Amino acid sequence: MIHTAPKKIFAISAVLAISGLFASSSMAQAIHNTSGSIALGGGGGAYVNGYHANFVNPANLMIPDRSTRYTIGFIGGIQTTAGGSLLNTGLYNRHFTKGNVIDTELALRISDEWFGSGSEAAAQMGLGLDVVPLGVSYRRDDMAFSIAARARTLGSAGMSKGMFDMALTGLNTQVFNEPKRINFDTEVLAMWELSFGFAMEAWRNQEHFAPGFMRVFAGVAPKILFGSGYAKMGLKSQLQVTGREQESRIVHNFNYYIHTVGNLTNGFNDYYQERRVIGNKDVLLDDFFDDDTFSDLGRLAGMGLGLDLGGTFEWYIDDVSLPVIGSGPRILRASLSITDIGGINFRKNPGDFRADDVFIWEGLSIDFEYIDEEHDGKFSNYLDYVIEDSIGSDIYGNFAPREVKNHRVGLTPVVNIGGALSMGRLSVMLDVGKGTNNRSINSRRLYSALGTEYRIAEVVPVRVGMRLGGNSSMNLSAGTGIDLKNFEFTIGVMSTPSSSRGGMNLSAAWSGLIVRF
Repeated sequence: MIHTAPKKIFAISAVLAISGLFASSSMAQAIHNTSGSIALGGGGGAYVNGYHANFVNPANLMIPDRSTRYTIGFIGGIQTTAGGSLLNTGLYNRHFTKGNVIDTELALRISDEWFGSGSEAAAQMGLGLDVVPLGVSYRRDDMAFSIAARARTLGSAGMSKGMFDMALTGLNTQVFNEPKRINFDTEVLAMWELSFGFAMEAWRNQEHFAPGFMRVFAGVAPKILFGSGYAKMGLKSQLQVTGREQESRIVHNFNYYIHTVGNLTNGFNDYYQERRVIGNKDVLLDDFFDDDTFSDLGRLAGMGLGLDLGGTFEWYIDDVSLPVIGSGPRILRASLSITDIGGINFRKNPGDFRADDVFIWEGLSIDFEYIDEEHDGKFSNYLDYVIEDSIGSDIYGNFAPREVKNHRVGLTPVVNIGGALSMGRLSVMLDVGKGTNNRSINSRRLYSALGTEYRIAEVVPVRVGMRLGGNSSMNLSAGTGIDLKNFEFTIGVMSTPSSSRGGMNLSAAWSGLIVRF
C-alpha cells in the first residue's frame, strides 16, 4: 500500500506514533539473588542455602544454616536489578549533560560508541524484581524439604542502532541515504511461583564427619507458575530517506506485532471493530483504553510448570585455627545447577495484532480549502489531525487481529557452576554461568562472579564481590548487616563503576526478616 504525507509529520509520527502505541498497550534477571549473593558478586550456586536454594540450587538445602534445622522468612527476600547495554549512564553523562550541540557527525560517533560500528547492531535493557513473601525450609541429616513463594516481574526493551540514529538526527538524508533497520521491542511478564524443594545426600565416602569426609547432595524444586500479566510488542522495519529538504523521498517498510492478554486485548479488538470494520474514522486508539483496561492486572491469566535442579559436592578438608581467620572446619563445595526451566500458557483472552505496510512520502501538498472548512483555518489543528488520525491511525494503527488460543511464555534458564571455600570467619566464592536466552536481565554472554566474606565477631558479615560478563560491564558489590544464629537482617548492593563499555547494571537486595531455629 502506498501513502503520501508531509515530511515533518512523518518525522514526528515515526518515533511517537509507534512508540506511543506500544507504550499505551504495555503499561523484567538471570540467577535468583539474595542479599548475600548480590553482595558477593551475584553468584550463589555453591553457598546459597535455606529456602532461597529452591531458586538457585536445590541441593544446597542440605547445607547447614548456622547449625539450625528450620529457616523461616517473612517478606524473606526482596531483590531488584536493572541493566543492559542500552542503559549506559557513562555515555549519556559524557554526551548529553554538558550542553554539547549534537550535530550529525557527533550523533553518529555517539551511536558507534553506544552500539558498535556494525550497521546491524542493537542494544537491550532489562528489569527484574523478585519478592519472596514467605519461605520455609527444614533440614535433616539425610534429606531436606522446603516451600517458597516468589512474585516476579520481568521486563525488557531493545532497539536497533538505526532507531537510535533516527532519535538523534531525525530523517537525515546523510544518515538514511541507504536503508537502515529501525527495530524496537519490549516485553513485560508478571507472575507468581510456588516452589517445592527436596534434597538428599546421594553419596558419601565415610560414615563420620571428620577431615577427609566427602559427600554429594542432589536436589530438585518443581514449581507451579501463575501468570498475572503479559504483553509483548515488536517492530521490524527498514527506513530510507533520499534527496534533500522538500524534494526528499521517504520510504518506511514496516511490520509489527502486539501480544496481549485479558482486558488489554479487548481494547485493541474494540478499536479494530469500530474503526476498521464499522468504518468510524472519528475514533482513536486512546479512546479504548482507560483505568478498567488494566484493572485485571494481578489476577490469574495463565498457568504453567517450572523446575530448578542441581547437585553439590562437599569436602571437609581439615580444621583451621588462625588469629585473624579464627577456628573452624575448612570446607570446599562445588556445584552445578540448572534453574528456571519451564514456561506459562496465558489463556485468558489472548490477543495477537499485526500490521505490515509501506509508508512513502514524496513532496508536500496542502489543501488550504480543506483546512478552512474542516479545521477552522488553523494549520496546527490540521497537523494534529494528520498525526493522530491520518498517520497515527490510518497507517501505523492499521493493524488486524489474528486468531490465537494462548501465548506460551518461557522463563529465563541459567546454567551455573559454583565453588565456595569456607574456613573459620573467612569465605571465598566463585561462580561461572550462562543464560540460554537474552530475555529480561538474562544473557547468553558468559558471566563470572567472585566474592569474599569475613565475619566480624561471627555476627556482622562484611561482603564484597565483583561480576564480569553477562548483560553489562564489570560490576562491584558489597553488603553487610546482622547475621545471628537465629536471626538475619542483611542488605547487598551491586553497581557498575563505568558503563561506557558493555552497559549499566544496578542491583539491590534485602534479606527480609529471617528466623532460624
